[in-house]
Parts: sequence; structure tokens; C-alpha cells
Amino acid sequence: MGMAAAAVAVMVILVTSIQTIGGVIDKPIESDSPAKSATALTLSSSSSASASASAPTALSYKTPLAYGSNKLGEKTGELVEQAIATGFRHFVTAGHHQKHNETGVGIGWKASGIPRNELFLQTSFIPFSESHQDFKKQPSDPEELPSTIEEQVRLSIQTSLTALQTDHIDALLFNNFRAKMWDTDEIVKAWKVLEDYVDKGVLGQLGLTSVHDVEWFERFYNSTRIKPTIIQNRFHSNRKYDVPMQETFAKHDIWVQRFWLLNGSSGMGIKNKDMAKIKGVTPAQLMLGFAMSMGSETCLVGTKSLQHMKDDVEIAKCYPALFFDDEERKEYAQKLGMKQPKDQPLPGRSGIDYGNDKTPKCQSTQEI
Repeated sequence: MGMAAAAVAVMVILVTSIQTIGGVIDKPIESDSPAKSATALTLSSSSSASASASAPTALSYKTPLAYGSNKLGEKTGELVEQAIATGFRHFVTAGHHQKHNETGVGIGWKASGIPRNELFLQTSFIPFSESHQDFKKQPSDPEELPSTIEEQVRLSIQTSLTALQTDHIDALLFNNFRAKMWDTDEIVKAWKVLEDYVDKGVLGQLGLTSVHDVEWFERFYNSTRIKPTIIQNRFHSNRKYDVPMQETFAKHDIWVQRFWLLNGSSGMGIKNKDMAKIKGVTPAQLMLGFAMSMGSETCLVGTKSLQHMKDDVEIAKCYPALFFDDEERKEYAQKLGMKQPKDQPLPGRSGIDYGNDKTPKCQSTQEI
């Protein structure tokens, strides 16, 4: 079987299913490496026995927490290494982005001593255009940038592979600037190139950022050969907390990645501070736990604080036990400002432990 055919076989069996909470957090890995001694968020892999040895293993990966490199600057490498030592295994960055240091993510994971197959590296493609306000030319780019979006995608992927020091990228998202969607025809052209790289085994999953239009997404989804499995959206009141998108996300089994959870309209979860105090966690932890409770959702955090990293990992282990019942989750949502229709239940399963008696009780190491 050729490499391309083998990679296709790998992708055919790729199943993206949310891990049961008991399997989301692994027990400590025994190793001399400080990074490996931390309790880590685990990866679930799915691979074909007949796949070529030279083709990367396709990963199915959904955990409730990821570390993002937005605005980490020159400290990105150091902070990524620290996040790995704390227990993070999923890292989100972007190529050709003015606020992301993709190279720093590569330096950080390499310095950690963690094998590549124990990490999930995710990046984004940004169209090379001044009208896309996130775009930033990289030092390695040719003086004259490619004019077609197809060639831009190819250059961006090669740049990302080099920056991340890897031969494959677990997920790549098409980056839209905030709520402004890029030209649909251009996205379609770029997507066809991305699909080719999935066929080759260079890319795993594909997705998009900032998608809040149900009709647009349905049309795009139905037009693609390799379907988007990830949507990365702000969790914000001016995006209606994606309530209008909930049924569509569930219908297509979309892995929703949330950013701007704490520094947006939620005010670090301050509207539910009394509930957080009763539960013995910080308002920020409760905010993350609420988002995690909605099922196939991952919280993107980018803290520079070791203490906050520890608290984030802690909540990722215990969030199913955070809310006593669905009524309590609804109370949280109402205070947050979510306009959830009465006939539309919140996503996610209700219950204190989601059927897992081994779920640890949440606690904060900070003074509440």
C-alpha cells in the first residue's frame, strides 16, 4: 500500500469521540523527566495496522483543556515546557499570526522530554493579506509572498512543520478574523489543499475559527470531502454564547474549542462567585468547569501563572462532579447571561459525576 493510500486508510477509521471522564486524566507517567512526572491529560489514538510506517498516526483527541500560545511572546517556549510539566498535552497555536509564537511552541515541547506521540499539536492557517488583521509575515518567508491561497496554504503548512519541529500536525484550522468570515470561495480553495495534506498524513483533523452562522456552516459542511470536525469560537455574550449553534454542533459531532472564556464578558466568572465559594473553587475554575460540562467542549487557556495552570488542570480532572444537577447548571447559565430556550436543554449530561463514582471532588489550591 502506498503512503497516500495508507494515510487515507488511517483517516477513514479516525473516530472523534469524547473520552469518558475516567479516561481523560491519566495516572502519573513514571520517568526521570520532570515533565513526565505530572498527572497529564491523555490522548486517545486510533491507527490502522496496515498503515505505512512512514505515515503519522492519526489521533482522535478530545480533552476538556488546551494551552494556547496567544500573546505569550518570547516566553512561549518556557511556558509551554512548564505547561507540559503541569499536565497539559494539547497545544494550540497559529502560523503567520501576529500574536502567536509558533516557533516557541516547538521549542517548548522539544525541551520537555515528552515524546511527540503523547502531544496534540494544533495550528491555524491565516490568509496572506493585509485585510486579515491577524496576518504577520515570517522571517523565513520569500520576499514575494504567494498570491494564490492554494500556494499560501502550502507555504504555511511547511512553515508550521518547521516551526513546530514535527513531521505532522494533529489539527489545522482555517483562521477567520473575529466574527468576520473570509471569502467563502477562497476558504473552499484553501480547504481542498488542506484535504490533500490530510490524505498524505501530514494533517489530522481540520476545522475553522469564528463560525457563528448556522446556514453558512451547513452549506460549507455539505460541500466538503473531508468534513470539519473542530470549531474554535469565543465564548462571549456578543456571540450569544453560541446558543444558536448548539443543535448544529451536536448534529455534526463538532468538537467545540472555547477561547475568551475568562477575559471576555464573563468577567473571570464573577457573576457566579457565590456559587464558586460554596463549591470551594475559584470563580474562574467554576467558569471553566461549566464550559467543560457542556460535553464535547475544550477550554483554551493561556495563563502565564504556574498556580493557574495547576488550577486549570485540577478542574479538568474533576469538572463532572462540579454541578449537583442540571438545574444548577441552568442557574449558572442564567447568571452568566446565556439565553437558553426553555425547550432546549444545555448541552452535556446532567448528574454530579456523569456515572463515574471515581471522579475526584473539586478543590482549589488558592485561597477562596
